[in-house]
Amino acid sequence: MKTHTDRLPGFLGSGEKKIVFYHTDTDGISAVSIFLKFYPEFETYPLEGPMLNDRLVRHLKNKKPDVMVMLDLPLDQEANKLEDLQKVMPELKMVIIDHHIAEKDMNSPNTVHINPRFDSKDYIPAGVIVYELMKEMGKDVSPYLWIAAVSVIGDHAFDDCAYILREAEKKYPETGKGDDSKLSLLAKQIMATVVKDGVNGAEKSVGYMRGIEKWEDAADNRYFSGCFDKVEGEIKSKMSGFREKAVEFPNLDMIFYRIDSQLSIASTISTRLADMNPEKLIFVIKKSGNMMKVSARCQKGDISLNDILKKAVKGIGSGGGHVKAAGAVVPLRDWPEFEKRIMSIVQEARSSSA
Repeated sequence: MKTHTDRLPGFLGSGEKKIVFYHTDTDGISAVSIFLKFYPEFETYPLEGPMLNDRLVRHLKNKKPDVMVMLDLPLDQEANKLEDLQKVMPELKMVIIDHHIAEKDMNSPNTVHINPRFDSKDYIPAGVIVYELMKEMGKDVSPYLWIAAVSVIGDHAFDDCAYILREAEKKYPETGKGDDSKLSLLAKQIMATVVKDGVNGAEKSVGYMRGIEKWEDAADNRYFSGCFDKVEGEIKSKMSGFREKAVEFPNLDMIFYRIDSQLSIASTISTRLADMNPEKLIFVIKKSGNMMKVSARCQKGDISLNDILKKAVKGIGSGGGHVKAAGAVVPLRDWPEFEKRIMSIVQEARSSSA
């Protein structure tokens, strides 16, 4: 993470119009919360995924920001649009801090692109990357160790970021350990704000986190706990039908589970089902309008879900993510083709790894 970080202070300290995009999940919210502790002047924009639609691009061209930071978003996937923005705004400075599998190194005179995946296969959440970068820049990040720990828990980075959790357990012994810890509950509560209220929930969470310094105050936040209670009830309801309604493909060690819900709970359910079935590929599917949304997990990590979904959506949708966790969006009309591709790709992957 040391590559190009020497340019960060100059980039972040320049200009007057400053915006920061962040992913709407626990890790993205944790990352921007730590970032804002040291750069509160940045205006926040939540994004559900690494897509710059035409309306957003037009908004940026009209706003003409001096600095644009992107956290926990693989916007190198939108390299052409970012490069076009810099042609229109040649003085624009961009910072991408991410941990998804990179498609392109965007580093240039006006862009700093930081991603541990350039040099390592370690899975480091964006919240931890921001925490370590601020520390490297001489900032006192010690009061925000609990936020970094929440990002680790939220992104299930227990192996590669075990040191963060050990430090948190030592500094905050009263929070407990493991899945029953108070920081684990907080990670789930923050995610619940997004599940319940979407991008508005993410912005409300970031707004609260701006003013919260201690984990105890976050744990006492009524908005966080209220969202969690509502979402948890819905999750338990949908989880109860798993054994009866899931479709299993034993020869592929793969399970499809389709749910219907007004809440965006597919990601949470897929993660929990993967914890219960660590040897299986889990695909949780949810219809949203004329689109099908897929949340995929595989805790074993013997097959790259990022690779599987990128191949499966080629020409018909969008998708990707990490080795153990990825997602996809496919038009309803193309769903049969997507299913057929998944079967073929997984079969090929299983055969080659046998």
